[in-house]
Amino acid sequence: MKKALGLIFGLLLISCSNSEEYEKIAGEWNCTTWITESTGADRCRDNVYFNFKGDKTYDSKIGGQEESGTYKIANGLLYSTPKGKLEIGVEITTLNTDTLQFVMSRSGEKEILTLLRKK
Repeated sequence: MKKALGLIFGLLLISCSNSEEYEKIAGEWNCTTWITESTGADRCRDNVYFNFKGDKTYDSKIGGQEESGTYKIANGLLYSTPKGKLEIGVEITTLNTDTLQFVMSRSGEKEILTLLRKK
């Protein structure tokens, strides 16, 4: 019985934490830096935008490419699924009221994307 209560309590804590993450991520975000760790190059150039909506859908623009789809947050990772494409996962390293930061790997290169909430 104690194990069952512990499990239920643990699941409730995870659920609460997860709903807080969804509340924090909802909104519009603009790129401030997008660093490729091996070269130090900043790929941001003010051309990255995300809009995470409360219904777990999103719109984004990276360079000239626009897309939309669904997203979910689990175990410190943000998973996005663009319409007609496979799911993509990135590690969330910072998520607070004004900053969202991902660590991701494209072609084996570690990249750090930092976004600020649009005012």
